[in-house]
Amino acid sequence: MTPPEYVRPNTIEDALKALRGGTALAGGTSLAPPARHITRLVDLQDLGLDGLGVEGDQVRLGAMLRLQQLVEATGDLPGGLIDACRQEAALNLRNMSSVAGALIACSGRSAVVTAFLALHSQVRLEPGPDQWSLNDLLDRRQAGLEGRLVTEILFQRPGTMAFAGVGRSPADRPVVCAAVSRLAGRAPAYGVALGGFGERPVLVPQAELALAAGDAAGAAEAARAAYAKAEDDWASGEYRAQAAATLVRRLAGEVGV
Repeated sequence: MTPPEYVRPNTIEDALKALRGGTALAGGTSLAPPARHITRLVDLQDLGLDGLGVEGDQVRLGAMLRLQQLVEATGDLPGGLIDACRQEAALNLRNMSSVAGALIACSGRSAVVTAFLALHSQVRLEPGPDQWSLNDLLDRRQAGLEGRLVTEILFQRPGTMAFAGVGRSPADRPVVCAAVSRLAGRAPAYGVALGGFGERPVLVPQAELALAAGDAAGAAEAARAAYAKAEDDWASGEYRAQAAATLVRRLAGEVGV
């Protein structure tokens, strides 16, 4: 097999040119498409996209920021997001994995993407700059990112946030996880996301509406319905539905519902 061409641009403009027919190399812990289909690797580490900024309630994360840097940003980031980063991967992988890489390459079992969804995060892309919701990015990442580059992840710091997951062992990625955030002063008033199954974590709008009405039990039932058919080799749909309901009800109490 012919090795792919390797390029390491130092400007966004050059990176976008290289990405026409190339594949971004962010953290390098996973590659999409599979390695046998890659003809050019575009190393993004010289683009300066590794900043972490907090201005008032606005948090801006550079696309190349490593997950371990989020874990170490105690005080600047929601505790639920940090908990999710810890459950995403062990220390060595967190030191390699970039934020944008985790979003684009995620499966449904991604703890950190579940947490970012519950924050109703936005992503900025070049050329543009364009801004999409993370929910839209996850739907469009297969066909809508060719020749494009994620540069930032943005969210408003929540009033409070909680995350929890269950797996076959504490070191495993979760087979069910949930994140609940209270999004102070804006609509929706709450964010609820589930992970552990399928191609991507999901938002649960009916649970968000229930929490806005002060109905934690209704939010739990919405989570149960969302995962009622979430069955695979790792867990049955019945187990995931019950676990999702239990987690969402517990986390609702932790954020003050």
